[in-house]
Amino acid sequence: MNFRTRRRPDDIEINFVPLIDVLVVLLIFLMVTTSFSRLGQLKVDLPQAAAGATAPTDNSIDLAINADGQYAVDALVIGADDTAGLTAALRKAAIGHDDPVLVMSVDRKTPHERVIAAMTAAREAGLDSLTFTVDTAAQRHE
Repeated sequence: MNFRTRRRPDDIEINFVPLIDVLVVLLIFLMVTTSFSRLGQLKVDLPQAAAGATAPTDNSIDLAINADGQYAVDALVIGADDTAGLTAALRKAAIGHDDPVLVMSVDRKTPHERVIAAMTAAREAGLDSLTFTVDTAAQRHE
């Protein structure tokens, strides 16, 4: 009795080692050529819309932007309409504060461009901490 199976010459044999080698080389090539870009951004502390509000600190600088895009720093309306004027006003407001926090109150119809300009001015003024105010009552009705 012969229990061996005979191999026919037309049996196909697939060797996976070269395929694995090619896949590893492709994976390494993709890892090396992929560029990971990191954009410089302000550290934004997004507020939670909670029922309880936190009291403002002595360290905060209030920046309000109305629907027309006018700025007010600590309740003083700024006549300047550009980023440089806002930067100067924020630097002046930050004098005497130790690690100030910029609290932005922005109208919902304010153009997005004005908010970005305010954030740019805050970065140029050296304000690293930024937060936004929210109206919890308005959020419940929508």
